[in-house]
Amino acid sequence: MVPIFEQGKGQGIGYSYPHFLKRLIDICESHLSDGRAKGFALILYDFHDTVIRDILKSQGGFAKLDRLSGENLSIFYLHSNTSRRIEDFNKILLGAFGVAPKITPPLIIFFKMKSQEPTDVQIVQLYEDNKIFAFQELYDAVTENVSELDAENANKTGKRRLPLLGGPVVKVVLEKSVEYILSQLSTLFIQVSKSGF
Repeated sequence: MVPIFEQGKGQGIGYSYPHFLKRLIDICESHLSDGRAKGFALILYDFHDTVIRDILKSQGGFAKLDRLSGENLSIFYLHSNTSRRIEDFNKILLGAFGVAPKITPPLIIFFKMKSQEPTDVQIVQLYEDNKIFAFQELYDAVTENVSELDAENANKTGKRRLPLLGGPVVKVVLEKSVEYILSQLSTLFIQVSKSGF
């Protein structure tokens, strides 16, 4: 999670507007080269959308999303108490990523970087207005993107991710599977013995 802070009164969004997108691209390239991320996300929300703002400001929400994103995904969002700054931030990024005017925040823009250009852009609109459901919606969107990045990475390295096995249900299923296989083998052994082999 990478919060973007304002520089100060009248100073804009961390950097002056003309340099903001270039700086964002530089940060993304740096995260790629340092192994801090394989993909990127921008969370855009309206100033009056207190649900998303509260999730991002809360220690619990921030920490869970930060742990989930890990070294796969750098998630950027604006940390501001000024509606004008958030509105300008949204306009810059919606325009830069060519998001259709009918699609409005809250949303997440997922993307990758290649040769200083955003690629594989995906937009996920967020609809929930209840804080618990909104967090789950946000968490699920990030989880899906992180899983896709993991799968791509596994394909590049030739490694296949296997599901983790555990818990009582899986244990019972495995035990029953072993019992079934052993019973089939013993039946086969008895048939082979009777036939004289």
